[in-house]
Amino acid sequence: MAFDSDAAQKVRAQIDRDELAQLGADLTNIPSPTGQEKQIGEFILDWFRSNGLKSVRQDVEVDRPNAIGVVKGSGGGLSLSFNGHTDTSFTGTSADLRMVANIEPQAELAGRVVGNKVQGLGISNMKGGVAAFMMAGKALQRSGVRLKGDVIFAAVVGEISRTPIGEWQSQDYRGEGAGTRHLLAHGMHSDYAVCCDGSDMNIVWTQTGVVQVKITTFGKAEAAWGTERAAYPMEKVNAIVKMTRIIGLIEQWGAEFEEKYIYQSPTGPLFPKVNIGGIEGGAPYRPNYFPGVCSIYVDIRMPPQVRPVTIKHEIEQVLDRDGVEYEMDVYKSLLGHEGRNVEPLVHCAEAAYQHLFGEKIKPEPPDRASIWTDTNVYNELGIPAIKIGPRGRRISARNEEIDIDEMMRAAKLYALMALDMCNRPRG
Repeated sequence: MAFDSDAAQKVRAQIDRDELAQLGADLTNIPSPTGQEKQIGEFILDWFRSNGLKSVRQDVEVDRPNAIGVVKGSGGGLSLSFNGHTDTSFTGTSADLRMVANIEPQAELAGRVVGNKVQGLGISNMKGGVAAFMMAGKALQRSGVRLKGDVIFAAVVGEISRTPIGEWQSQDYRGEGAGTRHLLAHGMHSDYAVCCDGSDMNIVWTQTGVVQVKITTFGKAEAAWGTERAAYPMEKVNAIVKMTRIIGLIEQWGAEFEEKYIYQSPTGPLFPKVNIGGIEGGAPYRPNYFPGVCSIYVDIRMPPQVRPVTIKHEIEQVLDRDGVEYEMDVYKSLLGHEGRNVEPLVHCAEAAYQHLFGEKIKPEPPDRASIWTDTNVYNELGIPAIKIGPRGRRISARNEEIDIDEMMRAAKLYALMALDMCNRPRG
């Protein structure tokens, strides 16, 4: 497809590299762990207003706003959404010690421009992508180029993989689609959507689903002193020892699951994954007792054709066959999806990428494609969606960096995709 070179040049001229880098640093300098996105949401809303976009606030929960900017079309054209999350992989506080052995001083996690990179907690996942689509929105608004269809720029809360379970029940644990589901349930639909999460500017439109299960086994909470192992076999009275057997069974099943359910998507294979990510058992302040309860928490990433009930059934079969005592609760179930009717959007992305960079767009490699992102929410609700976005790297336990040029590539691509898609007439 041919791009209007004059319009494209006018829009691209509005994308300033230094301004984009500073915007990325400003966003990164605002702490926004899952559940605590108020300050960054209000910053983005103010930025949209000051740059001429229609600003829409959606309060997903108290102090958790989706921040949306809209470039209004003249009418009759396709609409296109760009989506990115404002919450970060780590909290930036001492609470992260549950996840990493050593944490950097908080000052080192602040957003800053260092040479040709932006650094700070969250710049790669995914404030660099948010900054890129914000700049694309400003460029479209300020260029004077009029589109027929609306362009929606949605900075949403709650995408990071966090799940309420047990004592962890506050909004700080409601992630993995919380903001985007609210976004779409409250009117912000479009004909097509682009999830700007990190993909090294590669493209994918198939993502895995998520099932999380809690498996608990039981021992006999009695004092351990004075007992003989023959009379008190540990595999019967000690819940932690019993759990080691369950862990072995889950690991064996997981290895088979990961081979059995490889999914061949249009951009390459998706790889399932089973991970035991948490364990609780006994009383650290009273280890002289046999622990009476032990639980593990298992995360399963499954491709689109696998249902949560299938996973539940397979685990039950494995544990029942062994005769081990257990209880199992499924506490998260999100389906994976392959985007349907995405061809017009895919072809648009391919043409814009070729026009800008003189090369073909690449599929996202399987190890990176085999995850859950908000792309799934759009595709689940019948809005054809792809994922393509800038990605950096982690430079320490929690700190990240991203190339400014990578953010520029994303901003230009998003702007040209909007120029194309939103000037196409609705069918």
